[in-house]
Amino acid sequence: MADDKEKKEEKKQESQEQSGEEQSKDGDKKSSSFGLSTWIILVAIIFAGATGGFALAQLIAGSRPEPVVEEKPQDGKPAEVQTFEDLVAKANNDGKPWVYELEPVVANLDEPGVTRYGRVAITIELSAEMDPEKGTVFLDEKKLLLRDWLTTYIAGLSLERVRGTRNLSRIKKEIRDHFNELLFAESKPFVQTILFKEFAIQ
Repeated sequence: MADDKEKKEEKKQESQEQSGEEQSKDGDKKSSSFGLSTWIILVAIIFAGATGGFALAQLIAGSRPEPVVEEKPQDGKPAEVQTFEDLVAKANNDGKPWVYELEPVVANLDEPGVTRYGRVAITIELSAEMDPEKGTVFLDEKKLLLRDWLTTYIAGLSLERVRGTRNLSRIKKEIRDHFNELLFAESKPFVQTILFKEFAIQ
């Protein structure tokens, strides 16, 4: 009997030791997995921080204004117009006006019930006081603005307002005055005359 009790106690101790070993193994596994996941999280945080810092540095560097460098004429091309004074000719001895061609503009006329359209091509005659080379660069930059206004203007005309010499003279004067207002609002007007290359109503 005593032997049986001793055997039972030994078995209990063995089973307790085995369960203790298993628990310690589970604890080791948990601690090692906890350590591994902690390292993964730390590496991810460091990587995200480095990536964010790099992106922020690129964003800040890209938003800085670039220094303005004055370009000198190359290959006979005039430099961009920087100030209004650049437009005024330094030495224009002949005193003749010069011209700038504007591409044709097509727009539907303001005629209810009938589809009529006008095609207008104009030549702008400019004052001799304006340097032709720099003036051409200036007008090239403003070309879209001029064409947009002219298209809108033509679309507002009716057949009655485009008939006859008197109406065409009035249209030229209105275009000239508005171009001067668009281009030279704070100075003397340099657009002298508007010439029609084409004025067709269909």
